[in-house]
Amino acid sequence: MKLRLFMCLLFLFTAGCARDVTVFESAVYSLEDDRIAVDCSDEVNRNRKNHTDEGYHCEVLVTESTSLKASGGGAITLDELNEGDLIRITLKKPLNISKNNRSFEAKEIMLQAQ
Repeated sequence: MKLRLFMCLLFLFTAGCARDVTVFESAVYSLEDDRIAVDCSDEVNRNRKNHTDEGYHCEVLVTESTSLKASGGGAITLDELNEGDLIRITLKKPLNISKNNRSFEAKEIMLQAQ
């Protein structure tokens, strides 16, 4: 009985601490040919107890398989995004975004209505 309780608590603790991110929203800081720099401070700090107000940028890789959409669902191109635009990023695979892990590939990028 104690072992079963211990295993349940261990599972809950590890599941709560290692929540991988699959989707998040952020503003575009800069655009390159195949990369978008975004603010990911909230994602980096979500599991940290003693974090500062330090900001973090993430590098979002845009590949041929990345789907780019407007908020209405229509397709857009990377050239139609601008600095300051709010976008919703769906990662290609769930990831624990952290201070040392801030570069990832996007499965979908959706421009949010302004």
